[in-house]
Amino acid sequence: MKDILATIILALLPIAALPQEAIYTSKDSIRIEDILQRSTGKNACVAGERVIAIANEFIGEKYVGGTLEQGIEEPLFISCTELDCTTFVELVLAIAKTAHDGSCNFGEACSNLESIRYRNGKNSGYASRLHYISWWIADSAKTGIIEEITPQISNKKQPLNLNFMSTHPDSYPMLADNPELVTEIEKLEIPYRSIDVNYIPKEEVEHTGHENIKAGDIIAITTSIPGLDVVHLGFAYYNNGTLYLLHASSGKGNVIKDTTPLRDYLMNNRRHTGIRVFRACF
Repeated sequence: MKDILATIILALLPIAALPQEAIYTSKDSIRIEDILQRSTGKNACVAGERVIAIANEFIGEKYVGGTLEQGIEEPLFISCTELDCTTFVELVLAIAKTAHDGSCNFGEACSNLESIRYRNGKNSGYASRLHYISWWIADSAKTGIIEEITPQISNKKQPLNLNFMSTHPDSYPMLADNPELVTEIEKLEIPYRSIDVNYIPKEEVEHTGHENIKAGDIIAITTSIPGLDVVHLGFAYYNNGTLYLLHASSGKGNVIKDTTPLRDYLMNNRRHTGIRVFRACF
């Protein structure tokens, strides 16, 4: 059978069947189960170590934006070879959570991915996807997947005023083609307007990182772009005492262990204002 991108009903999977469609290739499922087989049973492995080990599996894979724009029905899209910064982080966390739970089953990984990507862990269409990282953070913290470390590092605040999607619908094919979705998105944005969140200003991010920023922590880069909260995601890693980002880089075109220290990466972009830091809870 040719290895082509196909739509597969997850109900056919023996474990953790999902009542929806998913898009993946046979190579994706085989590869994820292989990673799981090598990642489970490591009881002494702390979350950050497991996260970094799994993230390293995808170094060199291609950066591809817009992979989740699969239509209004919003199938669960899983790819090991086409990743953007968010889908990379989501995939690594889903595999790490599945390995922590002692499973080597692809269906379980898909279920965990759905829980991470969608509001209240349930894919009920385009509007249920956690498009803004602030939505993703709040939902994942509520379900116990991640915890925010930022307040342990900084008491500085940055205002949130989420409105970019509803005020720029032409930037999102699904919103441009389905105006009724704009109203749904705006209703979800409103609770995230005129509120403050902790962040670490980029000027305060040291080359050596911080004792409360561990390898494998999730780094969310905050922005001054009106209506947005975060413009990039990746994982913290250290090399010779310097803090770097392991991420799906649009600039480099693939998943990389960046060789530019995180502080310099932030300072080199005028739109970057700082970072928020999160840690897997499993």
